[in-house]
Amino acid sequence: MSPSVRPTTSADIALARRLAPVIRFCDNEPFLPSRVGITVLDTPARSPSTGLPIAFEPGVARVIEYAIWWDWDIQHLYELEHIWLKLAADDSIVAVEASAHGGKFAMQLPDGALPLESGRVTLVSTPGKHAFTATAQEQLPDAERTVVACQELAGRAGILINDMFRARLGAVTPEDHRAVKRYLQARAFLPTFSFNQLFDLAAAEFSSWDDLAAWIPGQVKAVLAQVRQEQPLLKAVFLDSGDTLVNEASEKFDAEGYVIEAGLIPGALEMVQSLANDGYRIALVADGRVRSFATILGGHGISPHFHAQVISEAEGCEKPDQRMFQKAMESLGLGTSDAEAIVMVGNHLERDIGGANRLGIISIWQNWSRKRSHIPAEAIEVPRYTIRSPGELPALLADIERQMARAKSNPSLA
Repeated sequence: MSPSVRPTTSADIALARRLAPVIRFCDNEPFLPSRVGITVLDTPARSPSTGLPIAFEPGVARVIEYAIWWDWDIQHLYELEHIWLKLAADDSIVAVEASAHGGKFAMQLPDGALPLESGRVTLVSTPGKHAFTATAQEQLPDAERTVVACQELAGRAGILINDMFRARLGAVTPEDHRAVKRYLQARAFLPTFSFNQLFDLAAAEFSSWDDLAAWIPGQVKAVLAQVRQEQPLLKAVFLDSGDTLVNEASEKFDAEGYVIEAGLIPGALEMVQSLANDGYRIALVADGRVRSFATILGGHGISPHFHAQVISEAEGCEKPDQRMFQKAMESLGLGTSDAEAIVMVGNHLERDIGGANRLGIISIWQNWSRKRSHIPAEAIEVPRYTIRSPGELPALLADIERQMARAKSNPSLA
């Protein structure tokens, strides 16, 4: 805490609660604040929670800072926004400032008056994002951007890693970020921009900012733990190689029949990197010779992203033999009971799709190549999903995980 900012007292908390603002949320806002950290400044200083300078204009005797906590922003886990009430010597409110998109702005009506309703400071919160304005009309110029944030970009940032809390949050994995992303994507909404949902900030839990700051890391961990328990995710992605990652038409062989050179299908490397960045556990499940795959996939930088490699030469069997898929599961610590949370992506209807379907693995057929039949020979070869190229896979996996979440919340949809 800055030396010029004194400790918060019980009298400060009582004053802050008595003068607490009211917040107008849009009618279908899913996330409301739950806790507020209070700081009272008697002299100009930097905000202990934002680092922003708090100025004292003529007539201002002290400033109440409300650091307002949400468990959720529509784009990430946890949110802090701020309101500053500037008081005269008799504790009447002479000015209001509030946060929006990392900045601090004066809150006043078009005629310069304070934003008061029934004698209470009343501000408007941006749907999903919670930035403040003094009036609902000020929300409209950014309405299109807000809609995109609440729909297409829901969950985009995963877990917010603020420098202030980074050390105390501990390790956060890519899979943690993905779980949060899916949780928020399932809660995407179309804002009404009708702000009739009133929230009296005085009803939230109040504490000093120091106490709130000490509480935040544990709360983030608790919310994340709950999401990880409740949010279903795919446990593994099995990938074939030929005409799934590698363009078989480009393969060149040596005298011993090993592939010594081959090009990737456009977008294959980027797809694998995207899955790795999102924390998916990836296994190669392919027919062929071990040295060939080491040369091709290793040379293109794909091999390091595999958590397991199951290759027919090493296993003594080929797909659709169930042993290929079972070995991949075992290598990742999974069993047949996990099949419905595993996907198999391949180009061969009999080997990849039929083999996966027999074990209850989610089958994804990539029909990029015309080399093999596109017509299932029997029902077991009908894929659950179809993509045309590697670049379509990340979006499909995201959709599958959202379907899993909907089915879990509403078993009748399963």
